[in-house]
Amino acid sequence: MKRAMGQAVLSASLLGRLSAFDMTDFGPHAGLLYRELMISASAGLPASTIILAAAIVDIVQHEQAGPAGYLDGAAFAYAGSTANLGWLRGRRNYLLHHEGPSDGLMGETDAGRWLAGDAERAVTALLGFLDDLRLSD
Repeated sequence: MKRAMGQAVLSASLLGRLSAFDMTDFGPHAGLLYRELMISASAGLPASTIILAAAIVDIVQHEQAGPAGYLDGAAFAYAGSTANLGWLRGRRNYLLHHEGPSDGLMGETDAGRWLAGDAERAVTALLGFLDDLRLSD
């Protein structure tokens, strides 16, 4: 069954965690994309949710107006699950840089469910990364 647009791609509890996160320490670029991430996740756009979650990780690591301006490299080195963040980057790259067939992008019957699961994993990886940076305290 394909997931209809307009239906949230995240569970209610994960969507609640995403919405409750305090973006005060973000720079303007990360803040803008985080707000768009919440909208895309609520609107049933799993590919956009995955892409934005990965972009936010990169931006938080480099935007000097945000945590990159005051945290040292060690904080980033130990933030988040290396495996989950690596998966997130790879999944984002599959979505953006077509290099061949990829699950969920070939019109499969279960594509909507697979992409929704990937969106859940993407947001979980992002929130784990941000929690480890202690931005939500």
